[in-house]
Amino acid sequence: MMVFILFTIWALGLFVLFTDPKRTSIRWACATAFVGAGGFISGVIDETIMPYFADYLAAKPGTTNTLILVSRISSFICQVGLPYTFLMFAVHSTEFLSRRVKLTIQYVALILPLGMLWMTPVYPELLFNYWIMVAWVIPFFLFSCTLLVVQYMREKDPLVKKNSFFTNVLIIIPLFFVFIFIYIMRIQNDYEAWRYNMLVVTIQFILIVAISLKYGFLGVRLRVEKRRLDSTLRALTSGAQIINHTIKNEVGKISLYADRIETYADETNQPSLKEDALVLMQSSQHMLDMMNRIQNQLRDVELREEPCDPGQIIGQVTQNLTPYILKQQVEVVSELDETLRLYGDGVQLREVITNLSMNALEAMKSGGKLHLQLFLSHKHLIITVADTGTGITKENLPHVLDPFFSTKRTGQNFGLGLSYCYNVMQKHQGQLEIYSEQGKGTTVFLFFPKKRVIITDSE
Repeated sequence: MMVFILFTIWALGLFVLFTDPKRTSIRWACATAFVGAGGFISGVIDETIMPYFADYLAAKPGTTNTLILVSRISSFICQVGLPYTFLMFAVHSTEFLSRRVKLTIQYVALILPLGMLWMTPVYPELLFNYWIMVAWVIPFFLFSCTLLVVQYMREKDPLVKKNSFFTNVLIIIPLFFVFIFIYIMRIQNDYEAWRYNMLVVTIQFILIVAISLKYGFLGVRLRVEKRRLDSTLRALTSGAQIINHTIKNEVGKISLYADRIETYADETNQPSLKEDALVLMQSSQHMLDMMNRIQNQLRDVELREEPCDPGQIIGQVTQNLTPYILKQQVEVVSELDETLRLYGDGVQLREVITNLSMNALEAMKSGGKLHLQLFLSHKHLIITVADTGTGITKENLPHVLDPFFSTKRTGQNFGLGLSYCYNVMQKHQGQLEIYSEQGKGTTVFLFFPKKRVIITDSE
């Protein structure tokens, strides 16, 4: 069991590292996992390796002493290094501390672990003074938790904030119990409580897997959903082209014969037959128009990229929608950073914002507030379209990006608007996120990667 837990911790550390190895905070998170595994390395040596090879080691005292030394060093690194690496993860996860402050904390905080190395006998017995340990370990832990919580509270980017929330839950709570079992319980002379950490790590691993699949922790679910939607859109685009071609041919025949019927009705003076022919022609034209609209919304988006002004585009959209806004008595609130410029397709972006704004207005038939925002976080340029309308039910929310899914019971809506918006965002290497609560309203976030932001002199 202990060997399994050891490999689980290493797997978690590597899993975290591979999400973004260039980020300092991610590297410290990985270091926290590997340092924390030191205690289990000691346990594996003492309770698995040495008993299993007892007969062999009895004749090899040098090997036995080496294993004991490795065990003691591993345990020391775990108990002294874990509070420090966790503090470094928290410090480097913050955006409100300057690089100079972070480095100062990094080097000053190292004094205490080095002090423990100086005063603690490691071999042949590891003898900690746990009262001294607790005196600095607990403040380290509390300060680390405070930094992570403050960073979460200050975060404006909803994608990053959601990730921060699950990160805090999956790190702070398990480490709280780990610190109790390693340090606090040993003050009470309970030196076996550390074994409960195996249960803590097991639960943490299960939660990470579950949250990754359900909520997109570290981007896992986002990749799965992206592949599913992308493959669906490709299949529909191909299918729509085939169906459109077939229907056009058949509707062409219907129109031809309807025209001949109309001519015959004129020649034989049969007004009722002429009316029937006109109905056939109107119906066939309606079928063509409907198929063209569906194909246009399913077509593969080709971007014509150039520098564009998202604030100006949002302003143009609200101006064009003024008749709808006035008719439905909707209050429009705009919070736009006018200095931001984006490299992308301005025409497609305008169509996306128009679609989202129209959806918002249609959800506020009896009035409400349309809130438009444009701002820059440390990872994304973000556009939000929020309404105080009817909202989307929990049952419907997972399906709103699916092609042909619609909550609107009208013959003019094909449920392709949000699929189109999603497609445009994918072409911009961005993301579209929808948050909604029935009876309170809906907010749609458009996340453009920061690499598409054009830095101007005014910034």
